[in-house]
Amino acid sequence: MRKQLMGAAIAAVIAAPAMADDHSNKWYLNAGVGYQVFDSAWDLEETAAALFSVEQKLSKDWGVEVGVSYADADNRYNNSAADAEVTFISANAIRYYNTESKIEPYAAIGLGMGVVNFDVVREEEITQANLGGGFRYALSGPLSLRADARYFYGFDHETNDGIVSLGLSYAFGGESKPAPAPAPVQSNDSDADGVEDGADQCPGTPAGVAVDAKGCALDKDGDGVPNYRDKCPNTPAGRQVDKFGCKFVLKHTESIKMDVKFPLNSDAIPASQISELKKVAEFMKRFGGVKAVVEGHSDSTGAAAYNKQLSQRRADAVRSALIKEFGIDASRLSAIGYGEERPIADNSTKAGRQANRRVVAVMEAEVAK
Repeated sequence: MRKQLMGAAIAAVIAAPAMADDHSNKWYLNAGVGYQVFDSAWDLEETAAALFSVEQKLSKDWGVEVGVSYADADNRYNNSAADAEVTFISANAIRYYNTESKIEPYAAIGLGMGVVNFDVVREEEITQANLGGGFRYALSGPLSLRADARYFYGFDHETNDGIVSLGLSYAFGGESKPAPAPAPVQSNDSDADGVEDGADQCPGTPAGVAVDAKGCALDKDGDGVPNYRDKCPNTPAGRQVDKFGCKFVLKHTESIKMDVKFPLNSDAIPASQISELKKVAEFMKRFGGVKAVVEGHSDSTGAAAYNKQLSQRRADAVRSALIKEFGIDASRLSAIGYGEERPIADNSTKAGRQANRRVVAVMEAEVAK
């Protein structure tokens, strides 16, 4: 039997660390008092004992423990010279049960040594195996009550000793690691709006947009433009709106064309052409956002470089008149001379050359109908 007990204890102590996983890895400090009985071979009276151990919970079901017990025992024949101090030291494997309950039973098996120090006669050191169990009862916070009973078999003298004890356990460290995230489940909600594809009447909803039971973006005012895109919420029922949910305004474009004719080799605005400037000024005052580029042109009479300068002077003259005579803001007008580069008529004829000596501008404005 002692070979079997020794083998089981060795196997358990060696195998316990191999059971470690990431479930708990919690530590306990155990302290208690107990009652120790001795084999008749020691001639010692039963007595009180003190116990202390350090325990590590390697996994949900397995742990290891190193413990020590101490007892000061009297000789049963009142021989004070044969009184003894008895110390048992052991390393144990522990198997836990019912680990999710307030009461956690366990079984223990291990190996160790005992030191029986007789006051005068001698000191004995023995090899031991121990077998036992107990339970831990959770109190509050890290504290728990621990009850334990152990049987010790001494191989040297085939002794049989035992200790029953009651004490406290203090738990610390070893927070459980979170369980690995479950494998992602294949989604049947391709736009992730919370409505399965089979019931989603508005697939492709932008991320984060609130939707109704049909998977369509919410439209509080019912104007056909969803809330997330509606720049004019609370539109009255039945009103026609644009793509931004705002009142739809029909627009048309109004335009005006200026065409000021100049005499040959002149940048002076003829009196007959003032009406052209006046209509442009009125248009620009009516539509305050309109800007214009005043373009000067010439015929092909003379050198091209000179004609370029002449056309620029003509454009500048018209711009200046609009600013000074008609009060148009200078920032709304610019002038450029193209010279003879952009004819609109045949420069080989007098009428054609007259048509080409011009300053023009085209302006447009969008207005509501």
